[in-house]
Amino acid sequence: MVTLNELMTQDALSSQDNLLHDIDSRIKLIVLILTIVFTVSTTNYMVFAILEAYLIILIYLSNISIKDALLRVLLILPFGFFIAIFQPFIHPGDVICTLPFGLTITQQGLEFGELLMIRLAVCITAIVLFSYITPMQAVAEAFRKLHLPKEFGMIFSLFVRFLFLFFDEFETIRQSQKSRGFGLSNKAPYKWKLKQFGGLFLMMFLRAYERGETVYNTMACRGYSADSQIYTANEKITKKSYIYLLITILVILICVLIEFLPNIM
Repeated sequence: MVTLNELMTQDALSSQDNLLHDIDSRIKLIVLILTIVFTVSTTNYMVFAILEAYLIILIYLSNISIKDALLRVLLILPFGFFIAIFQPFIHPGDVICTLPFGLTITQQGLEFGELLMIRLAVCITAIVLFSYITPMQAVAEAFRKLHLPKEFGMIFSLFVRFLFLFFDEFETIRQSQKSRGFGLSNKAPYKWKLKQFGGLFLMMFLRAYERGETVYNTMACRGYSADSQIYTANEKITKKSYIYLLITILVILICVLIEFLPNIM
């Protein structure tokens, strides 16, 4: 489980002064979106290798531990595995194996499941890089500066501001339960453990609801409404940020040429 110290360390790492940390948050968000959109739209394995290598180079240039970054990717990757593992059984195509209970494995299903995992690995690497070089508050500001729906920007801003507070509440409740003998390693009945988990999430829901009501009433008392505008500093995009964007676009264009060149020839 992620701890509060790890969240604070992550936010501190994203606020460093290195090569990519000085890039405008809007440019970094645009680069992330371009990378993810292009990754999910291609099927060329060479393109995946180039994009992954490019992202790893950026991680290295940002003085980020490649080992830690790849470890984060590997920790998230299994969640996508549970989706990809079903593809050989549900995707139509040429049957290569027949299992009991009428289950079949198709060649196209295996290929599609493999493609999903590779796409997911590249996208997660891009997100990990983005999280390492962009503070969470800067992400919220980037949403507003890019004129994305203000409701979305407001929700993300509140999420950033109260993430650590809610996590601290969660830790407090969990420690209270541990002091009363609750733990995954004890020999208590399974139903009792399930009841304790239910009480934990129910209490978190009630705390979150109460906190949300308090925050909204406080904002309303200060004149907030659906038409309120949030102030954002009008910072100019530097040449360094434009260069970062142009290099990324150039890498994507090279990948496009690699993907479509065999068809042209």
